[in-house]
Amino acid sequence: MFKLVRRREVVEGYRRELLRVWTPFLLLGLVALVATYLLFVEPPPPRQVTIATGQPTGRYHAFAEQYRAYLAGVGITLEIRETAGSAENVALLLDPASGVSLAFVQGGAMPPEARDRLSSLASLYREPLWVFHRGDGDHDRLTDLAGKRLSIGPEGSGTREVVERLLADSGVTADAQAAAGAPFEGLPDREAAEALRAGRIDAAFFIVGPGSAQVQELLRAEGVHLMSLRRHESYVRRYPYLSTVPLSEGLLDLGRNIPPAPSTLLAPPAALVANATLHPALIPLLIEAARAAHAPGNLLDAPGEFPSTRFVEAPLHPEARRYQEEGPSFLRRVLPFWPASMVSRLKVMLLPLATVIFSIFKIAQPLYNWRISARIYRHYEVLRRAQRELSRPVDPARRAELIATLRQLEDNLAALSVPLGAMANLYQLYLHLGYVRRQLEGEQPSVPPPPAA
Repeated sequence: MFKLVRRREVVEGYRRELLRVWTPFLLLGLVALVATYLLFVEPPPPRQVTIATGQPTGRYHAFAEQYRAYLAGVGITLEIRETAGSAENVALLLDPASGVSLAFVQGGAMPPEARDRLSSLASLYREPLWVFHRGDGDHDRLTDLAGKRLSIGPEGSGTREVVERLLADSGVTADAQAAAGAPFEGLPDREAAEALRAGRIDAAFFIVGPGSAQVQELLRAEGVHLMSLRRHESYVRRYPYLSTVPLSEGLLDLGRNIPPAPSTLLAPPAALVANATLHPALIPLLIEAARAAHAPGNLLDAPGEFPSTRFVEAPLHPEARRYQEEGPSFLRRVLPFWPASMVSRLKVMLLPLATVIFSIFKIAQPLYNWRISARIYRHYEVLRRAQRELSRPVDPARRAELIATLRQLEDNLAALSVPLGAMANLYQLYLHLGYVRRQLEGEQPSVPPPPAA
């Protein structure tokens, strides 16, 4: 007499076998994926970034407000840090404790030692260098200003950094000026313009846009002249971040014919500069914000000329170059920013994920097939005992009991869902069950008997 497990117990047994085989591999795969995520997947972009600008009344601050409005549309807050100018902006970018990741920096204001530690995202627009002077209107070289009383911008400003360098290369050094009794002065723009008109200084340097109030006042002031630099091409060759700006006659005011004659200015660019703390995923957004603000152009910049990869001092960030040359990625074209960012970050997990899944199926599936086949083989014990009883006379009641047992076993097997790798063993068991059952029922078997156990 032998006991046959119920159909539900058979099915649950196979399910337990499935869990027993697959659970360790799935847990191992999960651990591998978590480790891959922690080691190789970049953190998500921050929802807040800080930019250093300049004085609250300056162009940098005004453009930062436009950037802030653009970024707010995608859920990013742009914090604006007011500063004294480009020199302080660079110092903040180099200071890990400042919390500043981004800044406007005037071309020429970046020390050589800072260039390897920072990255340019784009040049944004030209900022002309205006040189206004009193006296002879024929001055056209910076050397003509030697020994004169000069205002070259406040300490820490980008204007002073650029002008000091250009004057020194022209032989007008701080030491020489001090020896001549005319040390450099660092007046703010408004004070410098007033001092020049009043005759307290002989020349003043400004790096501002053509709409600046000081520029407009001095262009119209009696006895004050705008210097057109004759050697502008030489300066551009020596300083790659500089470009020339031709001012045609009457460009700034046709009615009053300002300027009264064609002039040529030098112009460093305003650049968007970042340090290593800026998340790369934000760079395309920042360039899009810059494009919205600067692409329309102005009197000096042609529409679409900026933002540009030209005229930058610090090396261009690889992501900035890729975006400006190739445009938005496929994900960014079809998805909003945050979903596209998530998919882009997780794509580095595709290869590890494929490797884990392949390994699991390579190992776990054959193991599962083998264990299922082993469970199928256990049912042959029922057949072996039934065949042994057939070797001697069996009373009708016992024969009916054996037949019912085999039919129940067939029903139990019919409820199973086994992998394809074990189907052959299952069907073979069906054949052998049918063979023994027909023997018990007194029918002539139509298949050969199973091999003896």
